[in-house]
Amino acid sequence: LIEDSHIFSPEQSFRDFVDRLIQPEKLVFEVPERLVHVLRDYQVQGFKWMKQLAQFGFGGVLADDMGLGKTLQSIAFILSELENIRAQREPVLIVCPSSVTYNWLQELMKFAPELVAVVVDGKATERKALLADLRGVDVVITSYPLVRRDVLIYEKLHFHTVIFDEAQAFKNAMTQTARSVKKIRAGNRFGLTGTPVENNQQELWAIFHVVF
Repeated sequence: LIEDSHIFSPEQSFRDFVDRLIQPEKLVFEVPERLVHVLRDYQVQGFKWMKQLAQFGFGGVLADDMGLGKTLQSIAFILSELENIRAQREPVLIVCPSSVTYNWLQELMKFAPELVAVVVDGKATERKALLADLRGVDVVITSYPLVRRDVLIYEKLHFHTVIFDEAQAFKNAMTQTARSVKKIRAGNRFGLTGTPVENNQQELWAIFHVVF
């Protein structure tokens, strides 16, 4: 629309900015060495897109279909930010359905064994103890139901990045889940959803509302 506008004439720096956003395949971000021969071309493009959004402080929704490797692209992003994660002493938080919390842990152990990851679950006292001392932890994994229960703890923490897996779980902006995850503070916010077309407008709006 920029080219056709009679009232908005962007300078070259803005044109370059837009060009980088809509053509992530041209971006120059190094894929973590461990994953160079693992990621497929489209996954490299998704990784670069996440890096670009993080560079500008934007949120994003990675809406690849199921089975196309959203988890792997997210792990590549986390690995690429590991130096910053440890320097800032702020881990990445992954919030997902209860059924896949340990799937995330397994994928991290498989593709990025150098990451120190913990699953926050169990009794309330155990979860509180885990969250009270995250020194040396790179990735925290928990579920939507437990974020709802522990929201008073999470809202006091700050994370390098938060990744909402199966983000369609928000349902709409008024659910307890959506209201709880909005209170999580993080430098970068990404939503992952494998069913973007199937979601209705309320669900899509809720995802964007949380991520942005």
